[in-house]
Amino acid sequence: MKQFIFLVVSAGLLASCGTGKKLEAANHQITALTSSIDSLKKINTDYQQSVTQLKTENIQYSKEAEDCRKAKQAVSDRVDQFNKTLAENGTSMQAIKDKIQGALATFKDEGIAVKYKSGLVYVSMQDKLMFPSGSVVLNDAGKQALAVIADVMNEFPNLTTYVVGNTDTVMVAKKYKDNWSLSTERANTIVRVLRDKYGADPHQIVAAGRGKYDPIGDNSTEEGRAINRRIDIVLNPDLSRLWGMMEKGQ
Repeated sequence: MKQFIFLVVSAGLLASCGTGKKLEAANHQITALTSSIDSLKKINTDYQQSVTQLKTENIQYSKEAEDCRKAKQAVSDRVDQFNKTLAENGTSMQAIKDKIQGALATFKDEGIAVKYKSGLVYVSMQDKLMFPSGSVVLNDAGKQALAVIADVMNEFPNLTTYVVGNTDTVMVAKKYKDNWSLSTERANTIVRVLRDKYGADPHQIVAAGRGKYDPIGDNSTEEGRAINRRIDIVLNPDLSRLWGMMEKGQ
């Protein structure tokens, strides 16, 4: 009988030990799962914050994109209005080029070239038409050619006219320090003729000299030097005035 009781107690103790271990293992699993759940909750919270931030940024980017679209449209509208103003004021540079080219047709064999490029009109006049060698005194033929330029300037007050003197590499005018001085003074002579003889607005005119530093021909040949000795006249639409006229609705 004593042996039977001992066996029963022993069995109970063994059973109790087995259940305790399972319970401890289960508690460890619960703890681990709880920790995992807490980590997942934190990750989920972080994701939610990221989503909220992305939504906010998306709203901001959408607003910026809309602002850019509006700005682009405003610029496009402004350019369209400017072109309209340009047309209404008769300042088509291509038309000006055609007008000058036609008026100077009688000088085509005297070394005059007229071209339209990048919205500007370029008139190149060789020195054989404009000045005696080494001189800043304008020829009569040169004065006649300048009358055409002056007519255009007076007809289109929104133009700025650049007069640029050019020379070859041979120094012939001893009274000037160098060819640069000669080219500048020739440009000044033309500006004065446009202003004093033909009534061109001096506010429209810019005089400059480039001497030998802008050759278009080979200075080692007579033909090249001849085309390098020239006056370049550049007619440029005064955009600032046109913008002002556009904004005033003129």
